[in-house]
Amino acid sequence: PPDEAHVEFKPGYNALIGPNGSGKSTLLRALALCPHCAIERADSDVVKYITTETLNPNMGGAFSSWEQMIQGIRAMFLSHGQGVVDTLLNQSHGNETVVMIDSPETGQDLDNSEYIYRGLLKMAERYQVIVATNSLLFMRSGNLIDLGEQSLSRLIEATKRLAAGFDVT
Repeated sequence: PPDEAHVEFKPGYNALIGPNGSGKSTLLRALALCPHCAIERADSDVVKYITTETLNPNMGGAFSSWEQMIQGIRAMFLSHGQGVVDTLLNQSHGNETVVMIDSPETGQDLDNSEYIYRGLLKMAERYQVIVATNSLLFMRSGNLIDLGEQSLSRLIEATKRLAAGFDVT
């Protein structure tokens, strides 16, 4: 039916892009949590859904696993950005075949973002990786799925205009 949305993810690295409110995070949540959402995948596929909240052990609340408790203790001695990187580096990997990460750039400087991006590309050699992002850095390769209208070209132009206002001599 014409009122049904269709999004196709490819093997490897996929990036959902679009302006705030375009549905990037909602789509990831729906794929991970909605029992009524149709997902074409093998019965053996296991989806791992990582959000900004689950990446930041300082968010508070009860720990649901030994791993989360250890990450929470480690994060008490790190900045937010360092805590997110530390948590990503120390994720346990089971038998997941699809890893979805919402806003991996949150709280990161350029060097940490680049480090995370390279790690995600490495993961994409073994898993299907899907990120929701507003960062040009995370849009550099793979399958781009634009939930807006020409989001990439609009973001590039806006970045050029912004950068033109700086004197870097």
